[in-house]
Amino acid sequence: MFYIPKHQRAAVWFMLTKNPAFEYISSLRNIRKAFVRLAYRLFADRLLTPRATEENLHIVVPRWDAKLGDSIVSSFFFREARRLYARVTVLTVAELAQMHALDFAVDQVLITNANPGVRELRRLARQLGRVNAVVHLVERIQPAEILFLRLLRPTRVYSFDDCLRCVNRKFGAATVGLDMAECYRRVLIDLGASVVDKKYIVPLPETQPNPALAPHLLFNPYASRQDKSLAFDRSVSVLRAIADAYPTLSIGILCSPETYENALHIEVSVARKNIRVIHGLVSPKDVAGVINQAQAVVTVDTAIVHMAVGLDTRLVAIYPAMDKQANPWLPPLSPLTRVVYSQQPTGLYRRTGKKDMNTFSIEALLNNLKELLATAPEPDCILSLRARIVPGLGVAQRNLARQLPLISQEFPEVADCHPGTINLVFESAMEVTQPDHRTVPLAWTPSGRTTEVFDLVRAELEFDQLPARVPAWLYVAHGSPHRCTPSVHEVITRKINLSTNRECRLHIRASTVSLAPCSDQQMASISCSLSPSQ
Repeated sequence: MFYIPKHQRAAVWFMLTKNPAFEYISSLRNIRKAFVRLAYRLFADRLLTPRATEENLHIVVPRWDAKLGDSIVSSFFFREARRLYARVTVLTVAELAQMHALDFAVDQVLITNANPGVRELRRLARQLGRVNAVVHLVERIQPAEILFLRLLRPTRVYSFDDCLRCVNRKFGAATVGLDMAECYRRVLIDLGASVVDKKYIVPLPETQPNPALAPHLLFNPYASRQDKSLAFDRSVSVLRAIADAYPTLSIGILCSPETYENALHIEVSVARKNIRVIHGLVSPKDVAGVINQAQAVVTVDTAIVHMAVGLDTRLVAIYPAMDKQANPWLPPLSPLTRVVYSQQPTGLYRRTGKKDMNTFSIEALLNNLKELLATAPEPDCILSLRARIVPGLGVAQRNLARQLPLISQEFPEVADCHPGTINLVFESAMEVTQPDHRTVPLAWTPSGRTTEVFDLVRAELEFDQLPARVPAWLYVAHGSPHRCTPSVHEVITRKINLSTNRECRLHIRASTVSLAPCSDQQMASISCSLSPSQ
């Protein structure tokens, strides 16, 4: 057994895939897969049985592919599904479970293996119970998954696999040329949504990096597979070109613990003073925090593309040119986004399923980066929302007395807040999409056996009787009943005499929340389960 350096493995793999024996073995595997799928279709693929529409939908979303980027693109789906009063269950791997439960606020997360087998899918079907809709937007549903759909017996199945009889929401031909975010929006419209906010949810770290120390530009040559990553020599050439074009800007190389050594070799080979590897990136949240502080990101097609889109960071993305085939994973059109295409060798992807990310124009990349950096970022506009102040039930003061000391350990600016909430009713439903701070799970109850997560968003309150606005924080307890009534929110601030105040205005950054019209059903439930005002 001989050792192949990491930076040479992509080239070795490329040579192997051109071997006729490799193509023959791949062909045999494809034939076997086709026979297995045919057998499952004959055994389990059936038309769905119509059922009466239920008031509360139970939606199941398989995300067991373990792809972070795909999860970011679909993140808004869960926020918008809550507005339909739907219960959503996500089936995903352990690495993505916490993000779906805490950051995307999914009702139920069931952990599976990547590409689960028949036995595991049978167990999941029993555990899920009654299911109304399955959203599985893949081009080809796997054989065992066909059986899984038969066991679930949902009313609707959304997929791009139009040839299956069990797929009665056939999105394959109907969505050609659309990006994935638009496909998820169309699912929501079919489920009953009238307005959909497609803003991605990108989890950020509890503590943001110091902006003064953050790199101005970020470069990421790594993807989930060797063939989707840049070759070592190409990475060096691109970085030298960027560093020479922008000698006064600091440039950081993004890497994971697995690619850290390779990134260090790139840094040494580039030999430019304004380039350095970014240390300590051990989780997606760490990467998101760095992206959030950067002026621009240059990256291959991977999860970092979608994180930059969700954080409104300027982006130059390198994608393979796929013979005029529409790529649904391209970033949505935006003034902040440019795409540079890597031309593919004729027939490479058809023969091997592999891509070559290195055959793009560095000059085109630099021109696109120059255009983006020349545009000034739009200032974050401030929303001014009228709200009614309503009384609560008298429990928040006791609870906040325990919660605030724990929250302020991570987020000290709320340490002097009064241990009570002001309950506000808005004319529109409002969802927090980008909190200024999200706590770790805090064991604040007397027993310490249960934990809860809290979101804090900086805001200001304006009262007619007071001469100046009052600093305040939108306070979102993940276990609160208010999450089912998005037109009602709690605010914490210093102690204020509210005896004569029945209305106020909340001033908050538009990028932190999303608004939607408030339905009659939401208005009818406002009086239920309110926490106490100050």
